[in-house]
Amino acid sequence: MSSAKKDLQEKIVSAYPSLSPKKRRVADLIMKDYKAIFFMTAKELARKCDVSEPTIVRFAADLGFSGYTDLLDYMKGLLHTELTSVERLQSTQHRFEQGSTLEKYCRNAIRNLENLINHFPVEDMKGIARTVSEAEAVYVAAYRASATLAYHFGYLLKKVRSNVFVDTSLSWELIDALYTAPPGSLLFAIAFPRYPRKTIELIEYARKCDVRVVGLSDHLRSPIVTAADQHLIVDIEGVSFIDPFAHIITFLGALVHEITSFASERALNSLSSFDRGVKVANEFYSEHVPYERLEYQLEGPRVTSLWPQKESDRE
Repeated sequence: MSSAKKDLQEKIVSAYPSLSPKKRRVADLIMKDYKAIFFMTAKELARKCDVSEPTIVRFAADLGFSGYTDLLDYMKGLLHTELTSVERLQSTQHRFEQGSTLEKYCRNAIRNLENLINHFPVEDMKGIARTVSEAEAVYVAAYRASATLAYHFGYLLKKVRSNVFVDTSLSWELIDALYTAPPGSLLFAIAFPRYPRKTIELIEYARKCDVRVVGLSDHLRSPIVTAADQHLIVDIEGVSFIDPFAHIITFLGALVHEITSFASERALNSLSSFDRGVKVANEFYSEHVPYERLEYQLEGPRVTSLWPQKESDRE
């Protein structure tokens, strides 16, 4: 699929001969500095081009959009791939929103969660859940900021099924594993703006190895979505250069829960095995299993080692 930038340029070039002089001023500005409109409302763009606000709306319609908002939504993928961290931070300074920084972030997280509830197609999640459940092996991969999502999803998925592998550093082990992956294996790739190139390269490599790919990203024009065999789209709206992931974490938890519904007995067995393992390892704190007292070995003011005291030492 061609980029949003190229598509928009082609739309403008195609419509340009039939545009009025005022609309051409808008087209000229966008062709000269397409990033400028990311920071502008329709009213601001009209003022910049010395035209009326209805002219902006009609210009968007001439390009095939329902309005200026529809045009911006179309270009959202371009915004996510083209804007630098500095530009993304600067763009938030154009948004007027009262309250403390914490309040702004919390309200933004709530908006993302509401958008997820109201617009995500539930049947899509069920279809992907079945695909993940039935896969022979699942390789979960994501890099940079999205790596936290891969770790979280992989950790939960390992609790309910076997043959799950997580990679957050593009290791040679993963490359080798994909090449020798058993038939019916799956790569679950996660990437949000700005999309790491090595995630895209990994998807392309996996497909060469006949490993099916599910991509989780934010937009239909995301390179993760266009390269994958199947995809899940969870939109994100941020208030800064920091991508908000609270609703993504929520979505991944729901997806794992949905996965268990396709093999509930297997999931229960896996969870039971997990619980037995952490109990033997005394992994989690419990009031019924008191901590062993520690014997501190000191060298001057510094602790050099910590050793649990033996039962014989406590008597």
